Amino acid sequence: MITPVRAQDTTDGWEEIMQQLTEELMDDNTDEELLEAQTELLLELHENPIDLNHADRQHLLRLPFLSERAVDGLLDYLSLNGPMRSLGELRFVPELGYRERQWLSLFVVVGDEPIARKGRDTTWWGRDRHELLARVDVPMYRRAGWAYGRGIAQRWRYTWQQGQHIDVGIRGENDAGEPIFCHDNRLWDSYGGHAMLHDVGFLQTLIVGDYKAGFGEGLVVNNNFRLGKMISSFWRTPQGIRPHRSAEEINFMRGVAATIGLGRAVSITAFYSRRRLDATVHADNTISTLSRTGLHRTANELAHKGSVVGQTSGLHVGATHEVNDLRMSLGATALYQYYDHQFSQGSTLYRQIYPVGYQFGATSIDYSLRTPRLSVSGETAHNVQQGGGAWSTLNKVAWRFSADMQLAAIQRFYAKRYGSPYASAFGENNRVQNESGVAVSFEANRLGPCALRAFFDYFYSPWPRMTMTRSSRGWESNVQWTYQLPKQSTFLLRYAVKSKERSDHRYFSHRLRTSYTLPLSSRLAVVASAFVHHFHEKSGSTGYALAPRIDYSTTDEKVRISVVGSVFHANDFDARLFVYEPTLYQSFGLQQLYGRGQRVAVLMRYRSGNRRWMLQSKLGMTHFSDRDVISDGILRIDSAWKTDLQLLFKLRI
Repeated sequence: MITPVRAQDTTDGWEEIMQQLTEELMDDNTDEELLEAQTELLLELHENPIDLNHADRQHLLRLPFLSERAVDGLLDYLSLNGPMRSLGELRFVPELGYRERQWLSLFVVVGDEPIARKGRDTTWWGRDRHELLARVDVPMYRRAGWAYGRGIAQRWRYTWQQGQHIDVGIRGENDAGEPIFCHDNRLWDSYGGHAMLHDVGFLQTLIVGDYKAGFGEGLVVNNNFRLGKMISSFWRTPQGIRPHRSAEEINFMRGVAATIGLGRAVSITAFYSRRRLDATVHADNTISTLSRTGLHRTANELAHKGSVVGQTSGLHVGATHEVNDLRMSLGATALYQYYDHQFSQGSTLYRQIYPVGYQFGATSIDYSLRTPRLSVSGETAHNVQQGGGAWSTLNKVAWRFSADMQLAAIQRFYAKRYGSPYASAFGENNRVQNESGVAVSFEANRLGPCALRAFFDYFYSPWPRMTMTRSSRGWESNVQWTYQLPKQSTFLLRYAVKSKERSDHRYFSHRLRTSYTLPLSSRLAVVASAFVHHFHEKSGSTGYALAPRIDYSTTDEKVRISVVGSVFHANDFDARLFVYEPTLYQSFGLQQLYGRGQRVAVLMRYRSGNRRWMLQSKLGMTHFSDRDVISDGILRIDSAWKTDLQLLFKLRI
């Protein structure tokens, strides 16, 4: 019998990852649903850990924080020494750094005996697993724009998995304020599902339904996975297709996709998608842009729901070759996109470089070269559209001084006329367009008891962006220093500064965060955090917050309680503060605070002894002492208090 073993209980480790990723993403996009979708891949891998004694190279490459050098080192260790008996053996793999070993323990297991290889009839199918997840968010207030209900949000998901080869799932979701069982929402506002067949002969993956895809560096297609710039400078871009599972309603494809392998060196992926998308259709039957919110709370938002049909087809071919210590890969991607309404630019200056017409296409070549120390990769793309196409390119180079120290640089050039509907790549702006830049990052995870991460990026937009009447440029830099104190306590200091232009004026943003983590026992820990944000444009504004937290868990880990209190003071929205707090499973605990006030949040979790089911609840209360009304427009709350109750239930059989 095989008993999967982890190095430790991973609840705390997963919470640490969520906090790090939240802070990395918080300056780029504060939409919680989008943030959840960005880490969907990590959550999927955390919930379905890879058995190291059973994994091949493709399995391990799904982990974006593992370098190719680390993957090869792991496989070499297993080949020479046989199956691992515990994750403690990871420290004997010289290619693995301290940080990689820490994170790896959250995504892998080892058995107490070798797992039979694929092809054995007794193990091919494996055990089946059913999982049901349901969540309800209940606001204790009413917003002005909630015309169809009190704003109760809900989501559910059911998944059936048969071993490593079959994966079937369905889901439904309603955001706060959206109608249910009325106003053309006969069921939930958003629903979908998928059926996947995986690793069957030459068929590597077949997905029917909702899926995501990513190839190269994302210049043509990438709705698969992308985090903030600092992390992206070290992590790899995951390749291939995978099911879409999260509640995010925009950034995925719906149709069919398949990957076949021709031997071990060549793979071919083909995909087709047809989806109804949200947009405002003008009187001349044209559209200016697609809606990216997925919200349908008002009559106007409901009228725009599914008003445009988009069809996507694409192909990717990839090949790898290895000679001694040199590993090379080469790929080609092609995408064709058709909409049943024509895009128009309108009269606004910044939109004059946006694509026009019904049909769009793009092709690219991607490459990578890797030696034990040096890694070079990149992608160059050209798009096809009405009025002519343009070029874009992104190239990375990284040098590993050791398993714990690395220096990386990224160059990018996205022409102002370039565009691909599903492009998402390293950059300052959301669109892979009208941007050039160079970024440098350094990471040292073991400098005695310290760890250091540093990042600098310079970016330039030749065509005026939104609010600008001329070209613009900017830069950002951040440094994070962590010190491991005695008794497992940790001190963290993070400083970030950004200089950018808006409305033809330059602004500076300075963010400082410090935190001290003190484990009082194996069951009790205290975290004290402080945040400062100074924003300066024509004049200055400052925000600060103090956020102590207590985490408690019983010895058997059945019960876990986290209590967070925040006191904040920010002069205006520009000086807003992003404060992290523990939250529900499959969610981001990002709180955006400005004004003056206090907040308290209590998260409680009960998990059965066999870990088959889990119940979570979170109560969050925010009080503003400088106002009697919160927000405005359709989000207006006629009170100084904002209280939310969230409930989540997960069952696994």
